[in-house]
Amino acid sequence: MEETEYPDQFAEFLAFLCEKYRIDRSRLFVEYSSRPPLPLKGTRAGYYEGLLSFREKDGRVEFLITVFKASREPLLTLAHEFAHLVKNLKSGNFDKHLRPPDDVVEKAFDEQAVNDLAEFRSLDNRN
Repeated sequence: MEETEYPDQFAEFLAFLCEKYRIDRSRLFVEYSSRPPLPLKGTRAGYYEGLLSFREKDGRVEFLITVFKASREPLLTLAHEFAHLVKNLKSGNFDKHLRPPDDVVEKAFDEQAVNDLAEFRSLDNRN
């Protein structure tokens, strides 16, 4: 990952999240994409600011977090998708289909993302 292609502190925040949640960085790829984001599934207007996807390769699961440049807050989007990853790893359930957002679940991930970003920034300010 070349830091120059990503928003300020993006790479550092990703490293923080991987360390905090003990995620094997070799299984995780992150893309900051200039492609147009996908429209939300369901009846709600809008688009996905980020996506989590996965694949199995050589008997090993690998993950891709895509953060679209259209995201209003790329670091929060990264943390939100990372929260999905952590939940999937804990449950062992990897959903392959894009579904309409579940407001209750998404709100919990938003709150976790805000907390993770605040924790990262508080540690960053100490240095």
